[in-house]
Amino acid sequence: MWIKILLVEDNPADADLLAELLELSVEVQWELVLVEFLHEAIAHLSKQPFDVVLLDLSLPDSSGLETLTRLQQVAPDTAMVVMTGLDDEAIALESVRLGAQDYIVKGQITTELLVKAIRYAIERSQTSQMLRESERRFRAIFDSSFQLTNLLTPAGIVLEINQTALDFSGLRSGNIIGKPIWEMPVWTHSPNVKKQLKEFIAKACRGELVRSEIDLLGKSGQIITVDFSVKPVKNDTGEVLLLIAEARDISDRKRAEAEVLKTLAREKELSELRAKFVTMVSHEFRTPLTTIQFSAGLLQDYSANWSEEKKCTHFVRIQQAIKRMTELLEDILVIGKIEANTLKFKPVPLNLEKFCRQLVEDQQLNDSNRHAISFIFEGGNCEAQMDEKLLRQMLGNLLSNAIKYSPEGTPVYLYLSCQKSVAIFQIKDSGIGIPPVDRERIWETFYRATNVGTISGTGLGLAIVKRAVELHGGTIAIGSQEGVGTTFTAMLPLICNSIQSQDEPL
Repeated sequence: MWIKILLVEDNPADADLLAELLELSVEVQWELVLVEFLHEAIAHLSKQPFDVVLLDLSLPDSSGLETLTRLQQVAPDTAMVVMTGLDDEAIALESVRLGAQDYIVKGQITTELLVKAIRYAIERSQTSQMLRESERRFRAIFDSSFQLTNLLTPAGIVLEINQTALDFSGLRSGNIIGKPIWEMPVWTHSPNVKKQLKEFIAKACRGELVRSEIDLLGKSGQIITVDFSVKPVKNDTGEVLLLIAEARDISDRKRAEAEVLKTLAREKELSELRAKFVTMVSHEFRTPLTTIQFSAGLLQDYSANWSEEKKCTHFVRIQQAIKRMTELLEDILVIGKIEANTLKFKPVPLNLEKFCRQLVEDQQLNDSNRHAISFIFEGGNCEAQMDEKLLRQMLGNLLSNAIKYSPEGTPVYLYLSCQKSVAIFQIKDSGIGIPPVDRERIWETFYRATNVGTISGTGLGLAIVKRAVELHGGTIAIGSQEGVGTTFTAMLPLICNSIQSQDEPL
């Protein structure tokens, strides 16, 4: 065995004695390099490796433990054996604590003791190097993990924390090591989360593997969902020695799952809408088609013997049925455009007073005077820029609903008030009213109030009303009481041409 030794000793007698003791050893071959100054030792260690350094702490250019410290900075992986006097054993022990592998006391050195100390120092240094290398590999793997990882005592005290967890929490290791894991800021956003963590630690301390999805608070205030686990590490007897707490960010997966669920819900909703649409169309078209078929058949078979008045009655019925089907088709087309976001907004100059008077006359004619429909104009500048077609559908649907759901002979009112830049439309009836439980959903497509009974309807009108109000940049409110009546109040800006260009689909 060949061992290369750097002897740092300024006393020639001590140096000669050590050289003689080494020559007496027949088991090992030595290469001994002698220097008297610390700066010489540093120069040699900087140029070439040595297996061991025999170091006197008292040198002409350095003394005490600083001598050891400066050499360790140059050659941290080289074995160091400190040589001290009989009265310096305390310093020798301190040098071992600082990293020297061993010490020997001058005046008590024998060949056997010296060889043993050198071999022990080299073996211990090699072991320390392997431990440091193992620690470096562990730390590299530990810190490079994408998971937030903590090593804990069974009581939940942090022993180690990886860089990923430090970066996420905005902490330094010194801020948390030695403290309970639940004192980390990531757990402070909710008392329930901290309580849950303590329960996890208690279960893992009893030897259970705990795993759950949980929310953590990042240094920037962001909340992430993690797959969190606490795993106990046991010895051969089953005793829990430490806990491994890991958290893996699954926020992207959760968002993807939410999007999938949202898509599925939308598909289900569309499927239900299609089913409702088929049911509604088959029901609502059947009545006018039956009317047309019945009246046309009678006219074909008996018109030759009928008076003109009786013929006219059936022609009017056919015309009204056709008009009803046309209105229904128009509503269906509008709803289709709303669902596809292609409903266009085309504002034109409009005198609202004239518009409303004509609309009331048309509604009164369609109602055959079964209700008194009153238009009340409260004045103001009523020149506007609005979409005439959408406004007609909005007010027409509200008026037809007021008529349909009100007892025959009861009044229906349309109020118009133009104030500065806003037009206020109010439709009031004395009908069945809307139950409170239905008011949140009354604007949904195909939804009808729970108290409509056998009164026919499609559930499309108010959905169209709401979208027409939105396209005008306005608002609409409901005031209703069952058995007393309902009032719809819509507020629209008089000038609406800036809401959407004429050719731009939603």
